Order: sequence, then C-alpha cells, then structure tokens
Amino acid sequence: MARAWLRFIVSALLVIGLSGGLGIPASTPTDTARMTSPVVEASAQSPDFEALAPRGRWNSSTGTGEIILDNESYYTVFQGEEDIRTWRDTSGTDVSETVLEGETGRNEGEPLRLSGSIQADQTPGRYSGEDLTVRVQEPRISTVTLYNSVGTELDDTSELQRDESLLVIVDWNYVEAEDLEVDLVSHEGNISIEREVLSANPTDAQSDRLPEDVDEDVLAREVQGLGTTNDRTAYWLFDFTEVDEGTYTLRIEGVDDLTAGEASETIRIDVGTDDTSTTTPTATPTATPTDPATPTSTPSDSPTITPTTSPERTPTTEPPTATTSPTDTATPTEAPTRTTDVEEPGFGPIATVVALVVVSVYAIRSRRD
Repeated sequence: MARAWLRFIVSALLVIGLSGGLGIPASTPTDTARMTSPVVEASAQSPDFEALAPRGRWNSSTGTGEIILDNESYYTVFQGEEDIRTWRDTSGTDVSETVLEGETGRNEGEPLRLSGSIQADQTPGRYSGEDLTVRVQEPRISTVTLYNSVGTELDDTSELQRDESLLVIVDWNYVEAEDLEVDLVSHEGNISIEREVLSANPTDAQSDRLPEDVDEDVLAREVQGLGTTNDRTAYWLFDFTEVDEGTYTLRIEGVDDLTAGEASETIRIDVGTDDTSTTTPTATPTATPTDPATPTSTPSDSPTITPTTSPERTPTTEPPTATTSPTDTATPTEAPTRTTDVEEPGFGPIATVVALVVVSVYAIRSRRD
C-alpha cells in the first residue's frame, strides 16, 4: 500500500515537473507604468502680473477685461469705461471695490471706487490709496486727417466728386482701452453704407500717405486698433464711385462704451456729381434797328449752341466676395498603451529535480528489499 502511494506521488511530481519544463508560462502582465514613458505635466506657471500691468489681461476689441495697478505708475483709465471684470495689484490679489482718494487739484479728496465702471463725470486726475495708484483721463479722438484721391489734405466740409475716394487717418488717446469703429450714414433714409463704400484700393498718392508697414487690406476694416489690427492708428479708405450725390455723415467712435463727447468724431461729407466738364450755352445776339434815314444792314442770325450733357456713368455693383471658412485641424489621437504579457519560468525545473531524487531513493530501497 505504501509503495502504491509512493508511486502516485512520484507520478504527480513528474507530471508537474514536465509541465514546468515544457514552458507552460506563468504569465503575469507587466506593470503598465513600467512599459509607458512617464508623462510629466507642466505645472501652470502663475502669471507675472507686474509685467502684465495695466491691461495685459484686457481685450480692446470688446472693451472688457481686468486692470492691474501698482503703487507708483499711475496707470490711465478713462471716464465712461465699463465692463471692468476685476481690479488686481501686481501680486495678483483682487482689489476690486477698494476706494482710492484724489491727490491734488480739482479731484483732491474725491473718492474713486474700483468697481466695474468709471463714472462718466469722474473728475480727471491722480488717485491713490491702499498701496495703489491710478490716473483718470477724459477719452478723446486726437486727430482726424482726410486726403482725397490726389493726396491733398481736406477740411471736414470739403466737397468730394463721385469719382473720388477719401482716405481717413485717425489717432485717439484711449487706444489701449477700446478699438475704433467707423460708420457712414446716408442722410436719405438714414442708412449705414460703410460696408459698401470701404475699399482696399488706394491711389498712388494716397498710398504715399500711409506708413510702409500698413497692409492695404486694413483700409476696408470697419473696426481697427490694438485688438483687431494691432495698430495704434486707424486707416480707412472710402470709395464714393457707386453712391448717389448728396450729404453723408462719417462717425468715428469707440467700439464699446467710449462713444460720447470727445471720444467720438462726426464729419459731414458732401458728395457732388462726377467731375465731368459740361458745355455752357451762350445767348443768341439780337440785331438793333437803326434810324430809317440811315441805310441799315440786315443783321444775320448767329447760330445757337446747344449744350450737350455728357452721359452719366452707370454704377456697376460688384458681387460680394465669398469668405472661406477656415478648415478645422484634426487633433491627433494618442495611441493606447499596450499591456504586454511576459513569459517567466514556472516551478517546473525544481519539481523535476525533486521528482528525480524521489525516484532515485525509491529505486535504491527497492533493490535492498
């Protein structure tokens, strides 16, 4: 009986040993973390508020954002500004609703609350307090210069011919707060027509009035400034070829809140007929009768000159240019991390050795018996 059990144990050990020796894997998935290169996420660096002051977090194309103040620079804000989301100091701390006080002159002792807007009647001047400084200023358009097709500077009441174009160059003191927009209104029907009249084709004389780094395509942009054209001066070109003669109003103002007082400019433009010469009719001379005693000569009738009116040129409407929408760029998809099974040796060799030892011992004892 003991021998039968011993044979059974030896057979089992041989089977286990052979299974391990034949390489039946003891498979364990390798650690994904060891197979995949570690991804180091860059920590978001805190913004340098001192370098961003005063309007590094402000959008002048919409007139909204944050204003950053320090304790010495007296950064400028403007009467009538609104949509101020947050006031901060150079450490990034929210200082909204802090009350500053006027220093000298007309605004001495006057409070200025750092709220979401600057009152339109806030007294201009310097304000300080709580380690913060700011200067309130009246917004205004500094200069407006007009040039006709031959590059001649015009007064704001000058009359233009229909076959002329008008170059408008504008500077304003609130360029960091808001961009400018332009509006051209017809007095007949009170209709805005700036989109139909703006042009990007200046004459050579008008091109000479532009800085070399100005792209002519900018001339047809309704809104211009740091937030849209990245320029501190606005340049518009109006082509009156296709409009009716009459009076038009050109209005220039801030794109958001700065639209009142000197922050805007209104110019009246009188557009005349085409610059075409017309023959002027002359009167027919009439013979004067003389005394009957004196022989008179019969006057001959002079021919009458009939004025000829040059035909008026029929305006041609250009079809609108189709705007091509930008093509979305496909985002690359990260390849999934594969888990690899690695074959490792089982316990087969050890079991085989044990089985052989047991067989040997059994054989020796069998011979002795």
